[in-house]
Amino acid sequence: MYPGSDKLDASMALAVRFRYGNPDRLQTTCEAIDRELGRGAYHYRYWGVDAEEGCFLACTFWLSEAMALLGQAELASENFEAVVAALDRNSGTYSEMADPATGNFLGNLPQGLTHLARIQAAATLSGSNL
Repeated sequence: MYPGSDKLDASMALAVRFRYGNPDRLQTTCEAIDRELGRGAYHYRYWGVDAEEGCFLACTFWLSEAMALLGQAELASENFEAVVAALDRNSGTYSEMADPATGNFLGNLPQGLTHLARIQAAATLSGSNL
């Protein structure tokens, strides 16, 4: 969450897109994010935030994109498709967060950051890494 902290922040998945850091370390970081912050199809932004917030949807899409960029295209695609299916409300509009237990949208609606993260992940998964 800050330099020197041992707490995870799922936004670190963006480091893969910007090629910041060692790929092996980024891979293990993304695996830790998925393992520690993942809840079903979704991911929390920070470690320990589950008592006060829902899962932050942009982070879930960032992680799918990061996995694809790290060479795990099949897993990334599976995760991407799972979250898109979980978010399907027949409107194409996404919120900022979702409750992982109920799937209910939480936070700001619509949330542009969530939509942007989905578009970027889809572009990366399609091979159009913008």
